[in-house]
Amino acid sequence: MSRATRYGFILAKVYGIMAKSYVGKNFRDVLHLKKLSELYDLLYPGERPEVPESRLPIDLEARIVVSGIASMTYVLDYLGEPVPILVHVLRRLEYQNLKTMIRGLAGGSTADGRLWDLGKYAGLRRAEPKDREKAIKDSPYAWVLPLIESTPLAQIENRLDQDYHTRFLQLAEELPRKDRTGILRLAKLEITLANVTWALRLRFFFGMEWERARKLLIPQPGDIDRKALARIFEMPPDSAEEWRKWKFGWMLADQLNESFHAPDPIRAELAASRMLATRARQTFHQNPFTLGPLVAFFKLKEHETSMLKTAVEAIHLSLPEQEVLSIVGAR
Repeated sequence: MSRATRYGFILAKVYGIMAKSYVGKNFRDVLHLKKLSELYDLLYPGERPEVPESRLPIDLEARIVVSGIASMTYVLDYLGEPVPILVHVLRRLEYQNLKTMIRGLAGGSTADGRLWDLGKYAGLRRAEPKDREKAIKDSPYAWVLPLIESTPLAQIENRLDQDYHTRFLQLAEELPRKDRTGILRLAKLEITLANVTWALRLRFFFGMEWERARKLLIPQPGDIDRKALARIFEMPPDSAEEWRKWKFGWMLADQLNESFHAPDPIRAELAASRMLATRARQTFHQNPFTLGPLVAFFKLKEHETSMLKTAVEAIHLSLPEQEVLSIVGAR
């Protein structure tokens, strides 16, 4: 079977998975529910553990993540030979595992934080707390270990975020031309949106100035959007008019009203997530005999996981449906 035929065949199966996913209109269905036990039964019939309702948030969020991993590994297993860029997208969860391990090592803790199992696609093996330094040393992330003694934890985690995005872009650029176009656009958009949301956080949560913040952003070829990023640190916080005219003002569109005092980075990040999901959906439906739709599928599963975890929190806190829809932009 040729590579193009194999991509087309697995994509037909993936279409069925996406039809049942809780991205877009289907997300409303989960917000009609009032109890987490009902949500668990809707998502995973017959699997709900017999535990008190108060225990379900942790159990259900973990089950949602595991389900997302299973969808991605299903595609990888079918393809046979691992496709590096797909494995890398899956390994975004491995970067979370690495952060958990590093926090324990930096704090001298033996506490066992949650580590996600990526099976044969893992580059970092899960290990008991006492064996985690060796696990990192034997992994592609060994370069992190020397930083633990001399570098603040927040900076290490920032380096890991930069490493993930930079590697994703590099893998996209190395693809054959037929596969590369849509994936490269998706990778560049993800980096741009990550930089914008990080810059907003650095100014409005941490009070940083541009000269310090710019060193914490993901490098982009040719300093794309560097001027727009610098503007974040120049505009008056309460000037709705200036923020509206800004290149990424659309990320703040639902905030720029009469009560506006300063951008809310969290709401801006939700807008960025919706934009990335929209681009991923477009890529998913283009060039079906290429790798692009499968990379888009992985990104959509990431988005679905995030949305369902939001639903868990909303139901747990008894938030009104319309309030949640307004927050996530799924009205």
